[in-house]
This record gives sequence, structure tokens and C-alpha cells, in this order.
Amino acid sequence: MTPHPPSFARHPVVSRLAPLLLLLAAGACAPSDLRDDTPGRAQAFPPVYNQTVVPGGGERRTWSQIQAEQSRADSNPAPARQSGDRQIRRDPDGTDQPPPKRRRGSSSPPPDPAALPQPPRPIPVPPPPSSQSATDAFKRDLIRPEVDRMRTDDAMGRLDPLGQRDLMRRENDLRQFGDPLAR
Repeated sequence: MTPHPPSFARHPVVSRLAPLLLLLAAGACAPSDLRDDTPGRAQAFPPVYNQTVVPGGGERRTWSQIQAEQSRADSNPAPARQSGDRQIRRDPDGTDQPPPKRRRGSSSPPPDPAALPQPPRPIPVPPPPSSQSATDAFKRDLIRPEVDRMRTDDAMGRLDPLGQRDLMRRENDLRQFGDPLAR
């Protein structure tokens, strides 16, 4: 018995490279027009196409087909809508009349608006009392001791002309705030 020469397929390097060679060959056969429509976004699942079933139609249409039909109907509304919406009725005398319009809702007359419940009317709130008199009294109480001191100093002759001017201004302020003791 003669030993067989080692076969090429049993070689360790070839057995490791065989799957890589198969992948490379499959990649070469793949179509080259693949491109990413939204680069930078992860593409987890292929896009989903919804289908709409029209009762009694027996056919399936995609959402884009329905939208295309609607846009065609919107661009040419006259023939499509006249046939479905309005049916012309012929009277025995031969005149064409549209069907009478049917009133929707109740046949009773609308209720009297005065009988309907009215929303509550807001109660007028009196304006807040003025705090002007309290403010004036507070200012008078602040100014009065200073004016009394300045009057005393003026009576003793200790006020210079600028101090006399300040005294006159303070007395004027007291008069504005309603001080009965102001000169």
C-alpha cells in the first residue's frame, strides 16, 4: 500500500480560508446599486408598507396608491363627485330636479334661548380701599419730628439760609400730606 499524497482540501490553510473565499465571491455577485437613503440613521428594519382592504372590492391597494387616487380625484373633482353625490331625478312632467335636501337633527323647533341655562354672571367686586390716606399719614409722621427740630433751630437763629430753604420744603411737604399744623 502506497500512501496517498495529502489532498489540497485537507490543507489547514485552505480549510481556514474557504469560508472567506465563499463570502468574497458572494459579495462580488451582489448588486452594486445599494445605497443608504438616510445616511447617519440606523436602519433596524426594512420599511413597512401598509395595505388597505376595500370591502367588496376584493383587491388590495397600498396607501400610496390610495393617496394617488385621492390626489387625482381632488385635481379633477367635477366628474367623479357629480355621479356619486347628486342623483338627478326626473319628474313625470320631464323636468330635472335634484333630490330634496333632508334636514338633519330633530324635527322640533330650537329651544328658546331665554329658557336655556345661562352661565353664572360674575359678581362685581368693589375696588380695594385706597391706601393713600394711610400713606400720607405715614409720611407726615416721618417728616414732622424733623420739621419741629428745624423750626426750633430757626427760632433760635441757628439755621443758615440753606437750612431755612430745607425747612420751607419740609413744611410744604407736610401741607401736601394734609398736616393740620403746617404753616
